[in-house]
Amino acid sequence: MNIPSAKYLKTKAANRLASGKDPQRVVLVYSSIVALSALAVNLIQYFLQGQISKTGGLQNIGTRSMLSTLNSALPLIQTLVLICLGLGYTAAILRVIRRQYASEKTLKAGFERFWVLLRARLLMMLIYGGIAFALSYLAMAIYMLTPLSSQLTALVLPIVSSGSFSPEALLNDDALLFSVYQAIMPMMIIYCLLLIPAIWAISYRFRLVDYLLIDQPRLGAMAAMRTSNQKMKGNVKQLFKVDISFWWYYLLRALSMSLIYLDLVLAILGVQLPLSSLAQFVLVTVLYLGSDFALNYFLLNRVEATYALFYDILNPQQPPQEGAILGNIFQM
Repeated sequence: MNIPSAKYLKTKAANRLASGKDPQRVVLVYSSIVALSALAVNLIQYFLQGQISKTGGLQNIGTRSMLSTLNSALPLIQTLVLICLGLGYTAAILRVIRRQYASEKTLKAGFERFWVLLRARLLMMLIYGGIAFALSYLAMAIYMLTPLSSQLTALVLPIVSSGSFSPEALLNDDALLFSVYQAIMPMMIIYCLLLIPAIWAISYRFRLVDYLLIDQPRLGAMAAMRTSNQKMKGNVKQLFKVDISFWWYYLLRALSMSLIYLDLVLAILGVQLPLSSLAQFVLVTVLYLGSDFALNYFLLNRVEATYALFYDILNPQQPPQEGAILGNIFQM
Protein backbone atom coordinates (compact mmCIF):
# COMPACT_ATOMS: atom_id res chain seq x y z
CA MET A 1 0.00 0.00 0.00
CA ASN A 2 1.24 3.47 -0.90
CA ILE A 3 1.79 5.43 2.33
CA PRO A 4 1.61 9.25 2.04
CA SER A 5 4.55 11.42 3.03
CA ALA A 6 5.27 12.28 6.65
CA LYS A 7 4.22 15.87 6.01
CA TYR A 8 0.84 14.76 4.67
CA LEU A 9 0.29 12.40 7.61
CA LYS A 10 1.13 15.12 10.14
CA THR A 11 -1.16 17.67 8.47
CA LYS A 12 -4.07 15.27 8.23
CA ALA A 13 -3.58 14.08 11.81
CA ALA A 14 -3.60 17.71 13.02
CA ASN A 15 -6.88 18.29 11.16
CA ARG A 16 -8.46 15.22 12.73
CA LEU A 17 -7.36 16.35 16.17
CA ALA A 18 -8.78 19.83 15.56
CA SER A 19 -12.14 18.41 14.54
CA GLY A 20 -12.27 15.81 17.34
CA LYS A 21 -14.31 16.22 20.49
CA ASP A 22 -11.85 17.55 23.05
CA PRO A 23 -8.96 15.07 22.58
CA GLN A 24 -6.94 17.37 24.83
CA ARG A 25 -9.03 16.24 27.78
CA VAL A 26 -8.01 12.63 27.13
CA VAL A 27 -4.30 13.45 27.08
CA LEU A 28 -4.72 15.63 30.19
CA VAL A 29 -6.12 12.69 32.15
CA TYR A 30 -3.48 10.35 30.71
CA SER A 31 -0.60 12.73 31.46
CA SER A 32 -1.86 13.41 34.97
CA ILE A 33 -2.09 9.72 35.83
CA VAL A 34 1.39 9.07 34.45
CA ALA A 35 2.94 11.97 36.37
CA LEU A 36 1.13 11.39 39.67
CA SER A 37 1.77 7.64 39.68
CA ALA A 38 5.48 8.23 39.01
CA LEU A 39 5.65 10.86 41.77
CA ALA A 40 3.93 8.54 44.25
CA VAL A 41 6.19 5.58 43.43
CA ASN A 42 9.37 7.70 43.64
CA LEU A 43 8.41 9.16 47.01
CA ILE A 44 7.40 5.78 48.44
CA GLN A 45 10.67 4.26 47.22
CA TYR A 46 12.66 7.11 48.74
CA PHE A 47 11.13 6.55 52.17
CA LEU A 48 11.37 2.76 51.84
CA GLN A 49 15.10 2.97 51.06
CA GLY A 50 15.61 5.19 54.08
CA GLN A 51 13.70 2.73 56.26
CA ILE A 52 15.65 -0.24 54.87
CA SER A 53 18.97 1.45 55.66
CA LYS A 54 17.81 1.91 59.27
CA THR A 55 16.61 -1.67 59.64
CA GLY A 56 19.61 -3.76 60.63
CA GLY A 57 20.33 -6.83 62.70
CA LEU A 58 19.17 -10.41 62.44
CA GLN A 59 16.02 -9.70 64.44
CA ASN A 60 14.80 -7.30 61.72
CA ILE A 61 15.70 -9.45 58.71
CA GLY A 62 12.03 -10.27 58.04
CA THR A 63 11.01 -6.61 58.03
CA ARG A 64 13.98 -5.66 55.87
CA SER A 65 13.15 -8.43 53.38
CA MET A 66 9.51 -7.32 53.19
CA LEU A 67 10.46 -3.68 52.64
CA SER A 68 13.02 -4.65 49.98
CA THR A 69 10.45 -6.78 48.17
CA LEU A 70 7.93 -3.95 48.22
CA ASN A 71 10.60 -1.51 47.02
CA SER A 72 11.41 -3.79 44.07
CA ALA A 73 7.76 -4.56 43.25
CA LEU A 74 6.55 -0.97 43.02
CA PRO A 75 8.30 -0.11 39.71
CA LEU A 76 7.06 -3.37 38.19
CA ILE A 77 3.48 -2.65 39.21
CA GLN A 78 3.77 0.91 37.93
CA THR A 79 5.16 -0.35 34.60
CA LEU A 80 2.27 -2.78 34.12
CA VAL A 81 -0.29 -0.09 34.91
CA LEU A 82 1.32 2.41 32.54
CA ILE A 83 1.56 -0.16 29.73
CA CYS A 84 -2.19 -0.79 30.01
CA LEU A 85 -2.89 2.92 30.27
CA GLY A 86 -0.75 3.54 27.19
CA LEU A 87 -2.75 0.97 25.24
CA GLY A 88 -5.96 2.72 26.32
CA TYR A 89 -4.53 6.03 25.15
CA THR A 90 -3.70 4.40 21.80
CA ALA A 91 -7.33 3.31 21.55
CA ALA A 92 -8.54 6.86 22.24
CA ILE A 93 -6.26 8.42 19.62
CA LEU A 94 -7.25 5.80 17.06
CA ARG A 95 -10.90 6.68 17.64
CA VAL A 96 -10.16 10.39 17.23
CA ILE A 97 -8.38 9.70 13.94
CA ARG A 98 -11.44 7.76 12.78
CA ARG A 99 -13.74 10.60 13.80
CA GLN A 100 -15.36 8.47 16.48
CA TYR A 101 -16.24 9.43 20.02
CA ALA A 102 -13.41 9.13 22.51
CA SER A 103 -13.28 10.19 26.14
CA GLU A 104 -11.10 9.64 29.17
CA LYS A 105 -13.11 6.46 29.84
CA THR A 106 -11.53 4.97 26.72
CA LEU A 107 -8.26 4.76 28.69
CA LYS A 108 -9.72 1.73 30.48
CA ALA A 109 -9.56 -0.29 27.26
CA GLY A 110 -5.94 -1.23 27.83
CA PHE A 111 -6.76 -2.92 31.13
CA GLU A 112 -9.39 -5.04 29.39
CA ARG A 113 -6.63 -6.40 27.14
CA PHE A 114 -4.12 -6.83 29.98
CA TRP A 115 -3.29 -10.52 29.56
CA VAL A 116 -2.87 -10.52 25.80
CA LEU A 117 -0.86 -7.30 26.06
CA LEU A 118 1.36 -8.87 28.71
CA ARG A 119 1.92 -11.96 26.55
CA ALA A 120 2.83 -9.78 23.58
CA ARG A 121 5.33 -7.81 25.65
CA LEU A 122 6.90 -10.97 27.07
CA LEU A 123 7.18 -12.57 23.62
CA MET A 124 8.88 -9.46 22.25
CA MET A 125 11.24 -9.38 25.23
CA LEU A 126 12.14 -13.03 24.57
CA ILE A 127 12.86 -12.23 20.92
CA TYR A 128 14.99 -9.20 21.78
CA GLY A 129 16.76 -11.13 24.52
CA GLY A 130 17.48 -14.05 22.19
CA ILE A 131 18.89 -11.72 19.56
CA ALA A 132 21.04 -9.93 22.14
CA PHE A 133 22.34 -13.25 23.51
CA ALA A 134 23.16 -14.65 20.06
CA LEU A 135 24.89 -11.46 18.96
CA SER A 136 27.00 -11.41 22.13
CA TYR A 137 28.54 -14.72 21.06
CA LEU A 138 29.03 -13.45 17.53
CA ALA A 139 30.74 -10.30 18.79
CA MET A 140 32.96 -12.39 21.07
CA ALA A 141 33.90 -14.70 18.19
CA ILE A 142 34.77 -11.77 15.92
CA TYR A 143 36.83 -10.22 18.72
CA MET A 144 38.73 -13.38 19.63
CA LEU A 145 39.42 -14.46 16.04
CA THR A 146 40.90 -11.12 15.00
CA PRO A 147 43.95 -9.11 16.14
CA LEU A 148 41.59 -6.97 18.22
CA SER A 149 42.01 -9.40 21.12
CA SER A 150 45.82 -9.19 21.15
CA GLN A 151 45.87 -6.55 23.89
CA LEU A 152 43.71 -8.70 26.18
CA THR A 153 45.80 -11.78 25.43
CA ALA A 154 49.04 -9.94 26.20
CA LEU A 155 47.52 -8.66 29.41
CA VAL A 156 45.94 -11.82 30.80
CA LEU A 157 48.12 -14.65 29.44
CA PRO A 158 51.19 -13.95 31.66
CA ILE A 159 48.98 -13.81 34.75
CA VAL A 160 47.19 -17.05 33.87
CA SER A 161 50.48 -18.79 33.06
CA SER A 162 51.91 -17.86 36.45
CA GLY A 163 48.98 -19.52 38.17
CA SER A 164 48.23 -16.42 40.25
CA PHE A 165 45.08 -15.39 38.41
CA SER A 166 41.79 -15.34 40.29
CA PRO A 167 38.56 -13.34 39.88
CA GLU A 168 39.00 -11.88 43.36
CA ALA A 169 42.49 -10.62 42.54
CA LEU A 170 41.20 -9.02 39.33
CA LEU A 171 38.38 -7.25 41.14
CA ASN A 172 40.70 -5.97 43.84
CA ASP A 173 43.30 -4.63 41.40
CA ASP A 174 41.84 -1.38 40.04
CA ALA A 175 44.68 -0.77 37.58
CA LEU A 176 44.43 -4.28 36.11
CA LEU A 177 40.65 -4.08 35.97
CA PHE A 178 40.82 -0.77 34.09
CA SER A 179 43.32 -2.26 31.63
CA VAL A 180 40.99 -5.22 31.01
CA TYR A 181 38.09 -2.84 30.37
CA GLN A 182 40.20 -0.97 27.83
CA ALA A 183 41.22 -4.23 26.17
CA ILE A 184 37.66 -5.52 25.73
CA MET A 185 36.30 -2.16 24.54
CA PRO A 186 36.59 -3.21 20.85
CA MET A 187 34.39 -6.22 21.60
CA MET A 188 31.77 -3.97 23.21
CA ILE A 189 31.86 -1.67 20.17
CA ILE A 190 31.40 -4.65 17.83
CA TYR A 191 28.49 -5.85 19.98
CA CYS A 192 26.77 -2.46 19.84
CA LEU A 193 27.30 -2.23 16.07
CA LEU A 194 25.63 -5.61 15.68
CA LEU A 195 22.89 -5.20 18.29
CA ILE A 196 21.53 -1.72 17.55
CA PRO A 197 20.70 -2.33 13.86
CA ALA A 198 19.24 -5.77 14.64
CA ILE A 199 16.96 -4.51 17.44
CA TRP A 200 16.03 -1.49 15.33
CA ALA A 201 14.99 -3.68 12.40
CA ILE A 202 12.98 -6.10 14.54
CA SER A 203 11.28 -3.33 16.54
CA TYR A 204 9.92 -1.78 13.36
CA ARG A 205 8.29 -5.10 12.50
CA PHE A 206 6.33 -4.96 15.76
CA ARG A 207 5.36 -1.28 15.73
CA LEU A 208 1.70 -2.04 14.91
CA VAL A 209 1.16 -4.65 17.63
CA ASP A 210 -0.55 -2.31 20.11
CA TYR A 211 -2.89 -0.95 17.44
CA LEU A 212 -3.84 -4.45 16.36
CA LEU A 213 -4.44 -5.62 19.92
CA ILE A 214 -6.83 -2.76 20.60
CA ASP A 215 -8.40 -2.69 17.14
CA GLN A 216 -8.92 -6.41 16.59
CA PRO A 217 -9.86 -8.04 19.91
CA ARG A 218 -9.95 -11.53 18.41
CA LEU A 219 -6.23 -11.45 17.72
CA GLY A 220 -3.92 -13.09 20.21
CA ALA A 221 -0.43 -11.92 21.05
CA MET A 222 1.36 -14.10 18.50
CA ALA A 223 -1.20 -13.37 15.79
CA ALA A 224 -0.86 -9.63 16.38
CA MET A 225 2.92 -9.90 16.07
CA ARG A 226 2.63 -11.89 12.83
CA THR A 227 0.08 -9.45 11.40
CA SER A 228 2.24 -6.48 12.34
CA ASN A 229 5.23 -8.09 10.65
CA GLN A 230 3.24 -8.70 7.48
CA LYS A 231 1.80 -5.19 7.31
CA MET A 232 5.17 -3.54 7.89
CA LYS A 233 6.81 -5.30 4.94
CA GLY A 234 7.68 -2.58 2.47
CA ASN A 235 6.59 0.18 4.87
CA VAL A 236 9.52 0.35 7.28
CA LYS A 237 11.22 3.08 5.28
CA GLN A 238 8.14 5.31 5.35
CA LEU A 239 7.66 4.85 9.10
CA PHE A 240 11.32 5.66 9.59
CA LYS A 241 10.76 8.92 7.71
CA VAL A 242 7.91 9.73 10.10
CA ASP A 243 10.20 9.04 13.06
CA ILE A 244 12.89 11.31 11.59
CA SER A 245 10.33 14.08 11.08
CA PHE A 246 9.73 14.05 14.84
CA TRP A 247 13.42 14.35 15.71
CA TRP A 248 12.73 17.48 17.76
CA TYR A 249 10.16 15.63 19.87
CA TYR A 250 12.53 12.75 20.67
CA LEU A 251 15.29 15.24 21.45
CA LEU A 252 13.00 16.97 23.94
CA ARG A 253 12.17 13.57 25.41
CA ALA A 254 15.86 12.80 25.87
CA LEU A 255 16.49 16.18 27.51
CA SER A 256 13.52 15.64 29.81
CA MET A 257 14.78 12.20 30.86
CA SER A 258 18.24 13.65 31.54
CA LEU A 259 16.69 15.69 34.36
CA ILE A 260 16.54 12.47 36.37
CA TYR A 261 20.32 12.75 36.73
CA LEU A 262 20.33 16.45 37.56
CA ASP A 263 21.55 15.87 41.12
CA LEU A 264 24.41 13.70 39.80
CA VAL A 265 25.38 16.37 37.25
CA LEU A 266 25.35 19.04 39.96
CA ALA A 267 27.55 16.86 42.16
CA ILE A 268 30.05 16.37 39.32
CA LEU A 269 30.10 20.12 38.70
CA GLY A 270 30.63 20.73 42.40
CA VAL A 271 27.35 22.63 42.79
CA GLN A 272 25.78 22.20 46.21
CA LEU A 273 22.16 23.27 46.56
CA PRO A 274 21.15 24.68 49.97
CA LEU A 275 18.56 21.93 50.36
CA SER A 276 18.16 18.79 52.40
CA SER A 277 18.51 15.44 50.63
CA LEU A 278 14.73 14.98 50.67
CA ALA A 279 14.08 18.47 49.30
CA GLN A 280 16.67 17.97 46.54
CA PHE A 281 15.13 14.60 45.65
CA VAL A 282 11.66 16.13 45.44
CA LEU A 283 12.97 19.05 43.36
CA VAL A 284 14.65 16.77 40.79
CA THR A 285 11.61 14.48 40.65
CA VAL A 286 9.16 17.34 40.20
CA LEU A 287 11.31 18.97 37.49
CA TYR A 288 11.49 15.72 35.54
CA LEU A 289 7.81 14.86 35.95
CA GLY A 290 6.80 18.44 35.17
CA SER A 291 8.74 18.42 31.90
CA ASP A 292 7.37 14.98 31.05
CA PHE A 293 3.82 16.14 31.76
CA ALA A 294 4.29 19.22 29.56
CA LEU A 295 5.59 17.11 26.67
CA ASN A 296 2.65 14.73 26.99
CA TYR A 297 0.00 17.42 27.29
CA PHE A 298 1.19 19.73 24.52
CA LEU A 299 2.83 17.36 22.02
CA LEU A 300 1.82 13.74 22.57
CA ASN A 301 -1.54 13.96 20.77
CA ARG A 302 0.12 15.46 17.72
CA VAL A 303 2.77 12.74 17.55
CA GLU A 304 0.58 9.76 18.36
CA ALA A 305 -2.21 10.87 16.03
CA THR A 306 0.28 10.77 13.15
CA TYR A 307 1.29 7.20 13.99
CA ALA A 308 -2.36 6.20 14.45
CA LEU A 309 -3.13 7.59 11.00
CA PHE A 310 -0.20 5.61 9.58
CA TYR A 311 -1.74 2.44 11.06
CA ASP A 312 -5.23 3.35 9.87
CA ILE A 313 -4.00 3.71 6.29
CA LEU A 314 -2.37 0.28 6.48
CA ASN A 315 -5.39 -1.24 8.22
CA PRO A 316 -8.47 0.68 7.04
CA GLN A 317 -11.83 0.12 8.72
CA GLN A 318 -14.19 -2.33 7.20
CA PRO A 319 -17.66 -1.06 6.20
CA PRO A 320 -20.33 -1.05 8.95
CA GLN A 321 -22.42 -4.18 9.36
CA GLU A 322 -25.62 -4.10 11.44
CA GLY A 323 -24.64 -0.79 12.98
CA ALA A 324 -21.19 -1.93 14.17
CA ILE A 325 -17.79 -1.04 12.80
CA LEU A 326 -15.57 -4.06 12.42
CA GLY A 327 -12.04 -3.82 13.71
CA ASN A 328 -12.98 -1.59 16.67
CA ILE A 329 -13.86 -2.80 20.14
CA PHE A 330 -15.57 0.44 21.21
CA GLN A 331 -19.04 0.29 19.72
CA MET A 332 -20.84 2.99 21.67
